[in-house]
Amino acid sequence: MSEELGKVKRWGPKSLSFWLTIVCAGGLIGLGINGFIQPIAASKAFGLEVLNPLDSGYVRVKATRDLALGISIIVFVFMRIKKVLIAFSLVSAIIPLIDGILVLTQYGGELKDSLQHFITMIGVLLIAFLLWKEKGIDISKGVS
Repeated sequence: MSEELGKVKRWGPKSLSFWLTIVCAGGLIGLGINGFIQPIAASKAFGLEVLNPLDSGYVRVKATRDLALGISIIVFVFMRIKKVLIAFSLVSAIIPLIDGILVLTQYGGELKDSLQHFITMIGVLLIAFLLWKEKGIDISKGVS
């Protein structure tokens, strides 16, 4: 029993959830950068197309949000703060839910335009679950 107490588990690059989280964070960073570079195209991909470039302010707000979320996730991953990532994922799952509802209810939106947001929400929740269930690697004997 005392041997089990001495074991230290560390979550890291040997975990599937580690890499899935990094890929998702990279996607958010990419969406953020795209929103600044191509706001019209980004708004169309989001599901609320902006026709006049002068009206693309909300796209830059979303781009800032995505960039900040992606960078925050990367920081938490490299700090290996798994509990924070779980909580962060659960709380931030509301973002794609609200995005999907907005797309669905604005300007005669259709389900096909908001489906990507609802699927993203499910993906975020699945990653949170995987983070919670996945065990770390035993580092009490060293890592090879």
